[in-house]
Amino acid sequence: MRNLCYICSAALIILGLAGYFGGDVGDDGEKPVTALIPSGAGLLMLLGGLVALKNNMAGMHIAVLFSALGTPCGLVPLIRAKGAFEFASVLGILMTVICLFFTVMAVRSFKAARRAREAAS
Repeated sequence: MRNLCYICSAALIILGLAGYFGGDVGDDGEKPVTALIPSGAGLLMLLGGLVALKNNMAGMHIAVLFSALGTPCGLVPLIRAKGAFEFASVLGILMTVICLFFTVMAVRSFKAARRAREAAS
């Protein structure tokens, strides 16, 4: 599960950097810092993955917490664009897909671990 955490974290970090450096300039002539939100979510998930090296259960729960919080955050650009598929909207959808995928896989893993613990006792 940690490896999947690292892969999804890296994908989110790259996605945020692509949004920041490849996106359009805002109305004020500056690049919008909000394009780095996927990178922030990816860094927080990576932090959970690093904590999991010492305490697997706590680290994975931290990672899935930030992944679950990142899932609806990715829909904000799509809502803001009123459904139009702009660059930010596509990146937001990709963030939602990555975060949702990791969240679902982590929940499945948590359930399987619980079943294994119950069967052992």
